[in-house]
Amino acid sequence: MIIINLLSPGQKKDLKIKRIYTAIKELVMLVLLFTLIIAILLLISKYVLDNQLAKLIEKNALTIQENQAIINEISSLNFKIEIVSRLQKDFKKWSDFLMAFSNITPPNISYNLIKIQYENASIELRGVAKNRDDLIKLKDNLNNFNLLLNVNLPLKNLLAKENNEFIITANLALDKIR
Repeated sequence: MIIINLLSPGQKKDLKIKRIYTAIKELVMLVLLFTLIIAILLLISKYVLDNQLAKLIEKNALTIQENQAIINEISSLNFKIEIVSRLQKDFKKWSDFLMAFSNITPPNISYNLIKIQYENASIELRGVAKNRDDLIKLKDNLNNFNLLLNVNLPLKNLLAKENNEFIITANLALDKIR
């Protein structure tokens, strides 16, 4: 079989250029078609995701509303725990202090008033001593007591020999009281 080429070289060139243009045209059409398909898929997935997000937000809002009472109760309990924690941190075991205080008090001393002012870290003692020696012994014991500072017994309380009424003031060492 013999092939005869009846086309001139100019027509061959034009035909070759037309084939290239057709191939490019088909390639561009394919790219546009794929781009269009991808764009449609992305729009559909965006719509689905938006619907899912709306459902999740609605469900979350309902959950928050349902649990609001629990959240409020938890906040209230946390607040109470914080208050109790602060109280426990500043707690002083006054019973131990008073026991130690009673141990250093001589037997012939009776107190009418023991006034502790926590804010001022001070203590005021009022009472009666059977005699002056007991009152002096009490003052010495209070001066040696490590939980009290600046013990003050006015001299007028030491004038009588018996049944001495006294008022003693002192500062508390709050950091040592546990």
